[in-house]
Parts: sequence; C-alpha cells; structure tokens
Amino acid sequence: MAGLKDFQKFLGLLFGLIAFPAIGQVPKIGSDTTLDVGTWNVEWFGDSLNGPSNEVTQLKNVTEVINNMDLDVLGLCEISNPGYWAKLQGNLPQYGAVITTYTQTQKTALMYKKSMFRLLYSKSILLAFDYEFASGRFPLEVALESQWGSKKDTLYFWVIHLKANTGSTSEKLTSYNRREKAAEELKNYLDPKKSWKGMVLGDWNDDLDASIVSGKASPFLTWRSDTNYVFPSYRLSLAKQKSTASYSEMIDHMCVTASLKDNFLSNQSGVMVGDSYIASYRLNTSDHYPVWAKFSMDFKVWVGVESLEPAWRETMGIPCQLLVFDLQGRLLMQGDPETVKPAATGMYLLQYVYPNGARKSVKVYVR
Repeated sequence: MAGLKDFQKFLGLLFGLIAFPAIGQVPKIGSDTTLDVGTWNVEWFGDSLNGPSNEVTQLKNVTEVINNMDLDVLGLCEISNPGYWAKLQGNLPQYGAVITTYTQTQKTALMYKKSMFRLLYSKSILLAFDYEFASGRFPLEVALESQWGSKKDTLYFWVIHLKANTGSTSEKLTSYNRREKAAEELKNYLDPKKSWKGMVLGDWNDDLDASIVSGKASPFLTWRSDTNYVFPSYRLSLAKQKSTASYSEMIDHMCVTASLKDNFLSNQSGVMVGDSYIASYRLNTSDHYPVWAKFSMDFKVWVGVESLEPAWRETMGIPCQLLVFDLQGRLLMQGDPETVKPAATGMYLLQYVYPNGARKSVKVYVR
C-alpha cells in the first residue's frame, strides 16, 4: 500500500509540474549602495475588461515583481482601477505612492521607498498639449526629498505614457508625429531646469535607435543626441533587447537630466524579462517588462565607524583614532572616530588608526 501511495504521489507531482511549470523567482535588482530606479507598464492594471483577465492573479504577480525587484523608485503606467491600486499599495507598505489626476482610465503613478524619500509634491504638467500627450495623458511630475545623509536633496521624476502606435499606416504616422511633438514639448520644459536632479520614466511607445514606424528615425532623436541628457535604456535598444512580451523593440525608456546624468552607473541598466520567472506572464501580468537602471549615491555624505566594511571590523576591531586630510595631504583634524567630521563640502581622505597600529584609508565626499 505504501508503494502505491508513493507512486500516486509521484504522478501527482509530475502532472503538477506539467500543468504549472516551475519558473524561477523574480530577481532582486536593488542594493543598499545604489539608487535603483525602474519603469513598468502594468497593462490595464485592475481593469476586468481589458488586459489580463484575472485581476486577483495580476495583483499577486505585480506585488511579487515589485517586492522582489526591490527598486527604490518605480514609475508605473496603465493603473486602471482605484480599488486595485489601493490594494497594491496595501501589499507594499514600504512604498509611498502618488497617482495622476487626469481623467483617462489608464493612469500613470510613482512608487518610492518611504525610508529613502519624503514626498514634496506631485502634479500634472504641460496641460496645453492635450492632443500631443495621447489626448490627455499629461506627464506626472513628482518631487521627492532624500532622507539620508546630513544634506537633503530634491529629486524630480516625470512619468509619461505617450501615444500608442496603433491603427492604419496613416494613423500610425499621425501617432508618430504626436509622440515626437510631445517629446519636444517635454524637453523644452526640462531644458531650462539644468540644476534639477531628475529622471523621465515611462512608456514612450517608440524606440531610441530607430522608430518602430518603418523607415522613420526615432521621434526622440533630437533629445537622445543632446549631451545634456543620458538615456540608460539606449544601450538596451542598441543591444536589440525588448521591453514588451509581444514585440521586438525597446519602447519603455528612462532619461536622466544634466545634474544627475553623471550618477548613472555605466552599463547598469536592464530589462526584467517576466516570462523567465512567471508562468504565462503575458496573459496574467502584463504585456510589458520592467526596465531598470542603477545610479551612484554620492548623496551618501559620510563613511562613519558603523559603516566600515565588516572585514575591517572583524580583523582589526574598532578604530581608536581618525585623521582627516584634504586631497593635498594636509592634516585638517583628528580625534575620536565617532565625533570627528569635516563641516565643509568637498573630497577628503580619511585615515582610520587601529589599536594595533594598523591604518586604513578611504576617500569620501562630504556635502
């Protein structure tokens, strides 16, 4: 009897694997040492008549993706049901969230780690360009104040969802022109704000290397060619990656303004290909994949005793003295590592002295 039960158990497991293929866990992208930002179109999220048909499953999968990726900031497109939007926020208590107020069903939104940012404001912008911005899907502007370090920084995020490339050949050309004009107006809005640390996130509905409209240049070519900006997603376009489950192009993008572009960590951007981790992803989660990028956090203002590398602490103990030098090697101050700290903004060389006479040096930026 025991053998029969074991065989039946084996058959049940086998059929279960066939019906529900084992797919790996959505990977963690975020880290404690980088600012990790993403954008994701969640396809008619919460709308029972469009997109994935099982809204409960979609909510579960979207929650899993956001939880596991562990990004610090995430722009979202196509939030289409207030009730499910509230449920998603309830599932992700570590995030604050804002959503646009325009009248279209498919809304843009932004989620951010509450431990890292405080919301300053959110608003729709460029309201004079209703037609260009897909008949009323205006850019969502969100200002967040950083909550780490001794100096607060303001970071700006713009979430966009440009006109889709649908219809006849002539209709697609019209949509192309609307995307091009919308991008032009948004760039005109951002160009004077060179001191703003900001990122544009969203579903741009076209590619950066060449348009998805046959024979046309990218509608964002002028913007992409402006060296005041950097597109972390451009390298993905050049690598022929894609951001949707059904088509071969990158149409979800990120753009970084002049004051933040040097923070982008070269080659640290990618696509979380949902099909690799969630069975039937295209049918039960979204037709788009999350796109992400990593940025240096030179906002981190101080390397104190508590944040020294664990290996140092284990082998050398707690430092007993801290010497602070400028980059010319001149000693500026010394004393207890718990209390010594430069007051002025700039680069410094810190030298930790240990009870056994050993020394470790680290260069830091204080702001």
